[in-house]
Amino acid sequence: MGFDSRVNRGLIVFVCLTGLYFFSIFHRVGIAAIASDLQSDFGTNASILGLMSGMYFYAYAIAQIPAGLMADKFGVRKTLTVFGLVAVLGNLLFSISPTIEVLSLGRALIGFGVGGFFVCALKTLAMNYARKRYATLTGVLTSLGNVAAIVASSPLALLSLALGWREAFLVVLFFMMSFVGVAWFLMEDKQEKFVARKRSVFADLKTVFNNRELLKLVPVPFFVYGFFVSFQGLWVGPFLMDVYGMSKSLASFFFLFIGVGFVVAFPIAGVVSDRIRRRKPVVVVGVLLSFVFWLVMTFFGGSLVDYQIVALFFFMGFSFGIANIFLTIPVNLCPIEISGLAIGGLNIFNFVGGGFFQYFVGFMLDSTRQFNNVLFSYQIIFGIATFCVLVAFISAMRLDERVCG
Repeated sequence: MGFDSRVNRGLIVFVCLTGLYFFSIFHRVGIAAIASDLQSDFGTNASILGLMSGMYFYAYAIAQIPAGLMADKFGVRKTLTVFGLVAVLGNLLFSISPTIEVLSLGRALIGFGVGGFFVCALKTLAMNYARKRYATLTGVLTSLGNVAAIVASSPLALLSLALGWREAFLVVLFFMMSFVGVAWFLMEDKQEKFVARKRSVFADLKTVFNNRELLKLVPVPFFVYGFFVSFQGLWVGPFLMDVYGMSKSLASFFFLFIGVGFVVAFPIAGVVSDRIRRRKPVVVVGVLLSFVFWLVMTFFGGSLVDYQIVALFFFMGFSFGIANIFLTIPVNLCPIEISGLAIGGLNIFNFVGGGFFQYFVGFMLDSTRQFNNVLFSYQIIFGIATFCVLVAFISAMRLDERVCG
């Protein structure tokens, strides 16, 4: 009976963490499905739209240090609840916003709130499961959570066409609030077995950010994830509509395959990483595949037929799904009692990169519009992405990884 109770409790916790992470991904990439609606309703250009969408990422990045510190010191239950309530408030403001400024504030509050979800999830897995299963479990949780990237494509576009984009996000608000309630009432901090921290915050920060091997990883989240989420989360819809003349609903159908590729890849990356007891080779392969994607887009991105778009977008999601295993590396490079801070510290660069490149792509589109060739504008962006991902590949190759225990 006791065993069944522990199993049931563990399953509830896992489902709750996965559900909250689902909403984190949904808000991250959902703008792509309603980008044209937002531009129409608020009369914005590409630069302003990119800046508004990027607010999520900057706020998410800011949340990583406090989320990591709170998870280490106060436990996951309280941390999830506090950050979840902030995300709920942001979702409400976003849904009812009368101006682009309020929309941006809501987007920022969402980003800050959901910024605590993934740190808490990885912290819980690190504290409660053997390291030899850590990457596998992380892969399962992340893969299930990234089903949101599929839901936030064609299904969200169809829902927004049926109800309106504001009403669609109010529906999301209801479900996210329900999962926050589950986190508060059903999770138990005592089961996390987190270690009481006796060192100062500054000492912990120094330990994390003085770690040379961790710093070698920084170009991977900043460049690889930055360009990935900028394309998937905002600009893929406008790209397909501008270059291929697709409708919003048809474009959203095509880019849902990015999410499918990720969902397929990340569990595979986790299993392989645990099997070989190393993370670096998996990360390097994923970054190399990402480089190939951007290289192909640079030269052939405007001349693809339908099945090639589907295959290439699946390949994009698959490649980053492999590379994304880098998020499990901080647990091996830093003491377990500050694992939340270490995960959050590296995760900052995911979202600084995501926020910067969402704006950067919009700025480049506006700046090169005078050439009257929108494909040329995107090819410039794809070429820059190719170079930046190559830099990340070189940096990842230099990583001196510890063998996972």
